[in-house]
Amino acid sequence: MDIKLKDRSEGPHYLQIRQQIESRIRDRQLAAGDTLPSPASLASKLSIDKGEVQRAYFELEHSGLISKTTGRDFLGKEKTTYTVR
Repeated sequence: MDIKLKDRSEGPHYLQIRQQIESRIRDRQLAAGDTLPSPASLASKLSIDKGEVQRAYFELEHSGLISKTTGRDFLGKEKTTYTVR
């Protein structure tokens, strides 16, 4: 996913992330069933704190645009997946 962050004067990073994902869902660039990158991987790619991505995902989840699923991977480690609704 190609998220571009602007200076914080354009708004908090979590808000920029949320708005860009909302826009992609609305424009059908992201469709139901598409998986979003984990908060850790997106934060690493953007060189920001993971909490910024988590807050964006939390707000998207509470607005009903994405859902979170927690399960176990093939090694038995807990894994959380974020999917477009």
